[in-house]
Amino acid sequence: MSVLVALVTGCSPPASDTPVAEANLGASHFAIVNGRPIAESVVRIYASATERRDFDELSPEERERLVSDVIGLELLAQQAEKEGLTESRALAAQIELQRLQLVGRAMATEYLEKNPASDADIQAIYDENLSRLSGQQFKARHILVTSKEEADAVIAELRQGADFVALAEQRADGPTGPNGGALDWFTLDSMPPAFSSAVQAMAVGSYSAEPVQTEFGFHVIQLEDTRQQEPPALEEIRDELATAAGRKRLDDYIRSLREAATVTVEP
Repeated sequence: MSVLVALVTGCSPPASDTPVAEANLGASHFAIVNGRPIAESVVRIYASATERRDFDELSPEERERLVSDVIGLELLAQQAEKEGLTESRALAAQIELQRLQLVGRAMATEYLEKNPASDADIQAIYDENLSRLSGQQFKARHILVTSKEEADAVIAELRQGADFVALAEQRADGPTGPNGGALDWFTLDSMPPAFSSAVQAMAVGSYSAEPVQTEFGFHVIQLEDTRQQEPPALEEIRDELATAAGRKRLDDYIRSLREAATVTVEP
């Protein structure tokens, strides 16, 4: 959809804007539709977006098809103008949003290419997230049901000696039921607060004495094991850290632009 909108708007400027469009898009064109040029640069971008290849790498037949596609878009855009569709506020807002996103992303890319994250930035992000990358992990099973009454009944059966895995397979409503309620190793911050609080208070081998309610329903939990997670070395996750550091740099840059700008937020 974004390629379509960009092509329709980029290839179909009002006649008075044609010199400006040529200055930005280049004077070279592949076709002229009712007096409006189909810029070569637009077709090349279309080829990159749809074929993931450079236009020059395409066969003559593929090039002809792509040019025909863009001609079709230009014809649709011109017809939309004739029928007044381009006067729609909703369409105008969508086009403006596309413009903001495209130009904004281009500026963000340009800024980060000129101001890449430094080793110090990457180290700072690593240090800030060290507690998340390390710490205690838990392995548990749970039986998820829809009501407290069902959960109470499950706990009553466990107290009478029922097997937790078998009960999970029989009674659980959640997707983990068929595998005995088994969960992968998890950290406390990755689970709903009530679930995490219950697990943290449990001894290995025990099950929750009371139903644990979360947004998903009522859980009966059995804690199987705990372990201490060792953080990965910085170099193992350097790419991820560099991305996060780049985002922080960009956030800081946007903040500086806003501080230097005159911004009035309407109530």
